[in-house]
Amino acid sequence: MIWTYCFCLVAGGVLIALSLDNDGVGFDGDGMGGSLSLLFSTPFWSFGLCGFGLCGLLMSLLTPRESGFLSLFVASSMGLGMGWAASHLLRLMSRRDADTLIRNDDLVGKEGMVTLRLTQQERGFVELQVRGSLIRRPALSNAGMLDEGTAVVVLASDQYTLKVDRL
Repeated sequence: MIWTYCFCLVAGGVLIALSLDNDGVGFDGDGMGGSLSLLFSTPFWSFGLCGFGLCGLLMSLLTPRESGFLSLFVASSMGLGMGWAASHLLRLMSRRDADTLIRNDDLVGKEGMVTLRLTQQERGFVELQVRGSLIRRPALSNAGMLDEGTAVVVLASDQYTLKVDRL
């Protein structure tokens, strides 16, 4: 049985390593068809084989000799569990939209901090936290001078300059 566990561990590891090669060539089956298609997805078999092989090998080496059936049962359960969990997690992650593009409309209404003094005629800089990124943009004051460290809110945004006012 140890040879079977070793083979499954190596086969699962090779499949996982091949799936990391993300240049657009190769299998891209992620089981999107339904619950039965989950059994035919690459992540299920990759992680399932690896989990089965690793768990079976460890249990064979670390438990007494007469527990072969127990090792097989636990290794099979772990392989199925790991394959199912990996497939579902990858399916959930593929449904999320990754949109980190910051548009001018995203800036309006955001609070920020003046990092370089600004007035109505002289540009300064404002730092804003937008979509998890700290950005620094040139800005003009809506009314009066705003010194460094002043908390501001963005009133308008054209392509290059923000219009801000004191909070």
